[in-house]
Amino acid sequence: MSLVVQSVVVPKKYSISDAEKKVIKLGYNHLYRGKKIDEYKAGMSRANYYGFRQRPPSQFDKNSFRTKKINDIFLVVGKLKSNVK
Repeated sequence: MSLVVQSVVVPKKYSISDAEKKVIKLGYNHLYRGKKIDEYKAGMSRANYYGFRQRPPSQFDKNSFRTKKINDIFLVVGKLKSNVK
């Protein structure tokens, strides 16, 4: 099973600018459809993080998502649906 990155999640201890630089340094996009980040609100499971979407969740098998940690940054990965390239 080949996993693809759906989102890069960076803690809010970094400024937005520093978070963007970390995402770019890892080789991922800091923009998705012209939008910079998903800023999670209080009460959400990721309230203390910025999310940088790489692909829409609808392109992935629903039960295939996993989280990989690189230092203090998380990669949300999953298996693409068979009809998605």
